[in-house]
Amino acid sequence: GVMSTFGHIAQSGSASLTTMAPGVAAALITTVAGLLVAIPSMFGYNWLVHNLRVLTVELDNFAQDLVSKMETEYLEE
Repeated sequence: GVMSTFGHIAQSGSASLTTMAPGVAAALITTVAGLLVAIPSMFGYNWLVHNLRVLTVELDNFAQDLVSKMETEYLEE
């Protein structure tokens, strides 16, 4: 895209709209495609991280409850 545009400008020696337009258009299309992939991926990643944090808290609470019950069951006899 942009690199080929610079190559054409260097070969022709001048920067005209007809020289720059195809490269800039290709770069914009590539940018849009990248954003179409990146934005949903970001939401998916954040959803997974949130669920992992919730699961971690639930497991930590379970472990705390288990230790507390084991202490009352086995240490107070």
